[in-house]
Amino acid sequence: MKKTLILGAFVLSLAGCATVPANKESLTTQLDGPLAQLQLDTRQLQLRLERLTENKECQQDNQCKVIGVGARPCGGPDQFLTYSTQHTDEKMLSYTNERYQKLKKQQNEKLGLMSTCQMLVPPQSACVAQKCVIGQPAS
Repeated sequence: MKKTLILGAFVLSLAGCATVPANKESLTTQLDGPLAQLQLDTRQLQLRLERLTENKECQQDNQCKVIGVGARPCGGPDQFLTYSTQHTDEKMLSYTNERYQKLKKQQNEKLGLMSTCQMLVPPQSACVAQKCVIGQPAS
């Protein structure tokens, strides 16, 4: 009787695992392996983009630009960063952003993410109080 109860409890505990497809990697492998590495790489590139654009000092509006970064599942960037052309290596920023967008697309696909297919309109940048910001130019 005791063996039957233990066996029954074991079978019931396995019933919750039936929702995981048999032909997929185990969830543990996905979280510890390629997906985790992809998320780590994506985060490192995001931090690099933030570092590349952190010095936003400017004297006039034309020294400020906006770049769309990341990738929404339906297409287009998922956010915008403002930066100063005086203090930003634009080639490195562009290169890093291309790599970041590629990894974000892979991440979206692997996670099966979806979003509204509304495209974000790039905001205007301006030099306000000698700092590049997203907003309207000062008159």
